[in-house]
Amino acid sequence: MKLLYLKVCERKSSKDVLKEVAANALLSLLAVSKNAQKYALEVDLIGSCIEQMKHIHAQLNLDSLKPGKAQKKKEDSLKKQLRCAMLLLRNCLFQNEECKIAALKAHLVPVLHLLWPWLLIDDSSMEIALHLLCVYTAYHPAGCASLCWTGGGQSSLVSVRSAAGSSLMHNILKLASQVSDDNSSLQHVIFDLLSNLALSHDCKGIIQKSNFLQNFLSLSLPKGSHKNPSSVCTLWLKLLLNVSFGEDGQQMIMKINGFLDQIVEMCKCRHKSSQHIALLILHNICFSPTNKPKILANGKCMFLVQFVLLTIQSFAWRGNVHLVEELRRSLRVGLQF
Repeated sequence: MKLLYLKVCERKSSKDVLKEVAANALLSLLAVSKNAQKYALEVDLIGSCIEQMKHIHAQLNLDSLKPGKAQKKKEDSLKKQLRCAMLLLRNCLFQNEECKIAALKAHLVPVLHLLWPWLLIDDSSMEIALHLLCVYTAYHPAGCASLCWTGGGQSSLVSVRSAAGSSLMHNILKLASQVSDDNSSLQHVIFDLLSNLALSHDCKGIIQKSNFLQNFLSLSLPKGSHKNPSSVCTLWLKLLLNVSFGEDGQQMIMKINGFLDQIVEMCKCRHKSSQHIALLILHNICFSPTNKPKILANGKCMFLVQFVLLTIQSFAWRGNVHLVEELRRSLRVGLQF
């Protein structure tokens, strides 16, 4: 492990074949071994990778002023080094709270914020960066909150709450709004990341102010009860489910005009997974006292409730009986009818 670490951290050309083999071996070790993660933390591999990312950012900016084929090759080499550093960080941080804290202290998010313009023009690097952020934010509230703050990427700078639209969180929402409905792997990882961030109070506040959730209403639902919703619909449902776990989120999504009609239509689909999530979202929002009048006043929603209560054992709800029972209880307790 020590020899691998020393070889990876050598300041040699990225074309060094042995260094590349050592990096791949280290990646594999970090993915499966807690002892490897512990050693990486002890020797500050996390800090070294983040410092390397800062150096790459500076070099990319400098080289961009020198156009030419030679510089293009150098840029490609730097991007390859960047991807390697981010992959090492991803595997270091995977399900490791201490490593995530170390990354927070080493200013991982401000450095990624600095690199964002370069990531936008390289889908491969962007996807790796988003995977890294998924790992970093999973079950890590402080990590999630750090995406709402901004700093210069320098360790000497203290992060401060971001100005409007200037945080990494804002950039991620903007990217999510721009990615086309093409069921791409990039689209999936963006929504996975947003689903993590939706559990954070700070991130949820930015999501609300950005009006990003309005895009949910523009989803085209399948025509006919036997057709399955698109994968994009499922991604949205998973995001909204995490938003709906807190009362602030329940009230937030209910402020979207047309949300109830859209979620009711998704509850009717025959795709078990999507139907299950849609019913669970409806189940969650029924517990907010503020939502009671809106739910009671929505004819489509109340028709669905009555239909569910009357046909709970029918084929349409088979597989979701337990959830529908929970929904029935929440409706009776929450709405008192």
